[in-house]
Amino acid sequence: MNAGGAMADGSPAGPALLEIDRLHVSAHIEGCRYKVLDDISMTVQTGEARGLVGESGSGKSLTLRTCMGLLPQNLFVTSGAIRFKGRDLLADGGKTLSAVRGAGMAMVFQEPAIALNPVMRVGRQITDSVAARRGWGRRQAREFAIELMVQVGIRDPQRWVDAYPHQLSGGMRQRVMIAAAAACNPEMIFCDEPTTALDVMIQAQILRLFKKLQQELHAGLLYVTHDLSVVAEFCDTLSVMYAGRIVEQSDSLVEMLAAPAHPYTRALLGAVPRIKGPIQRPRGLSASAPPLTERSQAPLPPLVEIRPGWQAAPVGAGEAELFASGGVA
Repeated sequence: MNAGGAMADGSPAGPALLEIDRLHVSAHIEGCRYKVLDDISMTVQTGEARGLVGESGSGKSLTLRTCMGLLPQNLFVTSGAIRFKGRDLLADGGKTLSAVRGAGMAMVFQEPAIALNPVMRVGRQITDSVAARRGWGRRQAREFAIELMVQVGIRDPQRWVDAYPHQLSGGMRQRVMIAAAAACNPEMIFCDEPTTALDVMIQAQILRLFKKLQQELHAGLLYVTHDLSVVAEFCDTLSVMYAGRIVEQSDSLVEMLAAPAHPYTRALLGAVPRIKGPIQRPRGLSASAPPLTERSQAPLPPLVEIRPGWQAAPVGAGEAELFASGGVA
């Protein structure tokens, strides 16, 4: 299935599982308002894994947190819509969002050592939400936590179910986070760089676990990462962010990576070290994205359609020079 609303075989698809429609988020800083997310639009279909990439500060994690209703106090949605199975999550003061969060949508955070409660046993953290929804007692919840820990590959779960987060390794803590996210059988899972702090072998195990979870739940995934190799291995579709906006996205990951239309996407690919051919220094950007207070507050031109399902942003004059040093050497 692709992000353009069709299945992989070309047959029509139903409404998107998740639709972000012209989303704008602003920050209020010292009496001034600055754009943080600017006209973000994308979809995720049931069973689709969409990658979301870009340099630090581009707005990737903030996009996920906005979908989950986890914005800091000085950030506000100023316009746009976020629809889950056609229901606008922003339209009724958060009532719909509260109803679907956990059961319909779940999130796996970047650093479980911070996201997990340090003074609560991990078994309780795994089942806290589902036990509250189903009215379970402590014993039933504990048994379900052990079952989930087995499913996510934690060995000897009876030993670890009553442990605290600091007693677990980094890989085990991330598995606990995944178990907690899967507890209510969500249809949409947001993944915020869930393998960043893990070694390569554990990363591969966690990615296989995500793929297994996605297949079993037939869930949609929005996967934030800096690692383009993860995108190529794991994702079906791709969106690229720069300075709070989408600069390119496509429902064909392979096609977009082979011939990216936007120079920023080419610059990201050019920054990836090559292991074949002559040894060359990776090339990237001449500078990072401008600070929030220096970004243009003017409306952006719409994305240009390369073909149905593939769009790229027009490149401004100043951006052309910024991105000029990117690309594959």
